[in-house]
Amino acid sequence: MELMLFVLASLGVATMATIVHFVVRKRVNHQPLSHHNEVTAAVYATFGVLYAVILGLLVSHGQSRRDIVSEASVREAALLVDVAQIGQSFDSTTATHLTKACLAYTRHVASIEWPLSSREEVQHTHREHLDELWSIVRSIEPQGARQEAVYKSLLEIMGSLASERYERHAAMGDHMSFFLKLVLLVGGLVTVVFLWFFGVQDARLHLVYTWLVTFMLILVLGLIFALDNPLRAGVGVDPSDFYRAEGELRTLLEK
Repeated sequence: MELMLFVLASLGVATMATIVHFVVRKRVNHQPLSHHNEVTAAVYATFGVLYAVILGLLVSHGQSRRDIVSEASVREAALLVDVAQIGQSFDSTTATHLTKACLAYTRHVASIEWPLSSREEVQHTHREHLDELWSIVRSIEPQGARQEAVYKSLLEIMGSLASERYERHAAMGDHMSFFLKLVLLVGGLVTVVFLWFFGVQDARLHLVYTWLVTFMLILVLGLIFALDNPLRAGVGVDPSDFYRAEGELRTLLEK
């Protein structure tokens, strides 16, 4: 639904820009402009290439952030299952507490953290379940050489879990600045308006150029702004990895 509304809005903006161009063309004599088409084309090509490079870099950066969040989520969810599995090497009470803490962690990420982050809202309790896990791990007193080796592995896994969580949060919070967004919008506006300075004799063809360029720019800018939030519905990452981990932890808890 959101994607359909965006496409319809893009069509509307492109149509409005074309209508404005039509009005401007009616009021301005384009005949003298045809004598400067070569200069206009050279300037437009230079500016267009620069703007296209910026757009391409931002799309690539947004997709890279999305990939980082996706990969970190897979590893983070898998590490939670590993913590619960390795906890089975200790006494039943410790194993149960670890599994329940991992289960609460996955629920919190999927049901609370993810929706809040997708809406870019501030989270005040995003570390409480990780701190709970660390509290349980620190309270473990290994018995014998086997449990000591297992406990050492558990500490390494917990360290990796914290790192993956930090990487996911860092990638989710790396948003574009207001100034950069303003530059993108002004650049898009200039790109469309500059197209009007070409002295194209065929008015209908000239208007088609305006509509196509505007529509394409709106789509690309929309993609960039959408990728600025790696969790946005439709183009972002979903919490399916944590839901799968939740299912595995439930199974482990029922054994």
